[in-house]
Amino acid sequence: MSTLAYAVGLALAVLALAAIVVTPLSLAHARTAHDHGPTCWWCHPWLARRR
Repeated sequence: MSTLAYAVGLALAVLALAAIVVTPLSLAHARTAHDHGPTCWWCHPWLARRR
């Protein structure tokens, strides 16, 4: 197996694992009834967190 094939396979495996972990979390977050507003770091990651 070449190094390029190994690197591509490893990258695909990492992306698939990340998708498996993130999908249920994002679905649960999107189905909440309340409005998160600008303090939600998930919906608005570019805004600074307020404490």
